[in-house]
Amino acid sequence: MWNPFDFTGKRILVTGATSGIGQATAIRLSEQGAQVCILARNEEKIRKTMEKLAGEGHQHYVKDFSEPGGYKEIFDSIVQDGHKIDGMVYCVGAAVLVPVGMLNKNTMDETMTTNFYGFAEMVSQLSKKKYHDRASIVGISAISALYPRKCQNIYAATKAAMNTLVSASALELAAKHIRINTVMPGFVNTPMLHQAYEGVSEEELREAASQQLLGIAEPEDIADIIMFLLSDASRMITGRQIFADGGFLNFHD
Repeated sequence: MWNPFDFTGKRILVTGATSGIGQATAIRLSEQGAQVCILARNEEKIRKTMEKLAGEGHQHYVKDFSEPGGYKEIFDSIVQDGHKIDGMVYCVGAAVLVPVGMLNKNTMDETMTTNFYGFAEMVSQLSKKKYHDRASIVGISAISALYPRKCQNIYAATKAAMNTLVSASALELAAKHIRINTVMPGFVNTPMLHQAYEGVSEEELREAASQQLLGIAEPEDIADIIMFLLSDASRMITGRQIFADGGFLNFHD
């Protein structure tokens, strides 16, 4: 029986895999037979995630996504055994909330580098034939790219930029046998959510999330959607933004 979530023998690169959606995705993939390559900035957290992965043959690399460059060396190392990359998930993001009157170039540069430039650089690298035969790329955007809240200006802008890059890049990457899409979650029960709403009471957070018809998502809910986009079951989907917002649009003012 055909199982679209069977990733046996597939090599999938997952960034931001030490917590939240990225970690849930890495674990899910490993449970379905994938060889997972983790990129994250905290070596101790990487080690703890590696311990949670099923199977063998996984790799890990320390990478601070607020610093540009260094991706070619990582990609070269990943494929040095001759096994190319079958999929990539970019799940790194800085959920910066800044009032418009306090925006400055340093904050904007750092947020864009982490949330967008890193994604663009990795897409550029994976597009090279020496790193793939065919592949699927999934970027984790956010519903706030379309429906931002107060103080999400630069954060929403980075996610909107990711969506636009995906739409444009799909036109070139199809000929290279690469599909590329984004997933746009709403409220997800992750450390990033609680960091972004630090200082806000649990009751206030629940009230904000009540606009999401199906309630606050768990990381595994989004991981399952990512796995679908990585799998051949989604082979006719590219250049798209996939809503994973629990029906948030139905309640947005």
